[in-house]
Amino acid sequence: VLPSQEVGRVLGTVLVKQCGWRADLRDPDLEIFVHLNDIHSVVGIPLFRLPLANREYIRTAGLRSTVAWAMASLAEIRAGALVLDPMCGLGTILLEAAKEWPEAWYWGADISDSQLEGADGNIRAADLVDKIELLKASVTALPLPSESFDSVISDIPFGKKFKTTSDAQLLPDLLQEMERVLRVGGTLVLLLSQELHRRVDGLTRCAGGDPAEASADGDSGAQAMDGLTSVDGNSSSLAQGGGEPVLSSHFGSLLPEGVYAVSLGKTDAFIHKYRKVSGTGNS
Repeated sequence: VLPSQEVGRVLGTVLVKQCGWRADLRDPDLEIFVHLNDIHSVVGIPLFRLPLANREYIRTAGLRSTVAWAMASLAEIRAGALVLDPMCGLGTILLEAAKEWPEAWYWGADISDSQLEGADGNIRAADLVDKIELLKASVTALPLPSESFDSVISDIPFGKKFKTTSDAQLLPDLLQEMERVLRVGGTLVLLLSQELHRRVDGLTRCAGGDPAEASADGDSGAQAMDGLTSVDGNSSSLAQGGGEPVLSSHFGSLLPEGVYAVSLGKTDAFIHKYRKVSGTGNS
């Protein structure tokens, strides 16, 4: 197996021979990204002149900015919408969303004082105090009205820094509370570890088919937006064989609309997207 740098060198040599281009790693006119695995090969170019990871307004780094931006993009944020991150941590998702979709309004909740302090510092540094509200609350008992938010976006904590087992056990409670505060027609976007991804799959039952799963990932969530496709090449629907996958009876109002694999560097994760199709408690 060739290392990524060697693959890049080989592809660069081919492009030079075929197109007559000159490689300039310090100040390129165009960057080309290639993702290869056993199933797919994805070639893409960035949509922005500057990388999304170059965020001067984020004082304290949290979730990778590109992944946060990709999650916000999937949430279908519209003008006037109310958006919630119930486990906001340092507020990276809220910052990316508020910068890109400034005509919406944002709320962040977290149980940790230190995380909220960091988020507040980031929000002030980004001059978004008038757009983002913070509150201290547990994601399992949010002091917020039912069906009050148009989008809920959250990075469920995982890894050595967090108690992954505890989070996995609490997953049904987290989903239930997020579902409660989400309006009918609203979107829920979650970032899950591989273990939590499997737990969600365990809560899912299919009526007539199995959910398809995206396989494209990349070092940048923004670049991944073009490559986030399901195995059958259709990123907009997970229904196969005429059936629609739905969560179990506890979450009957949440309809899965996409599962996307992303890279967090040394760790792979999955973005799950759902739409609330009926009132909480109604199937």
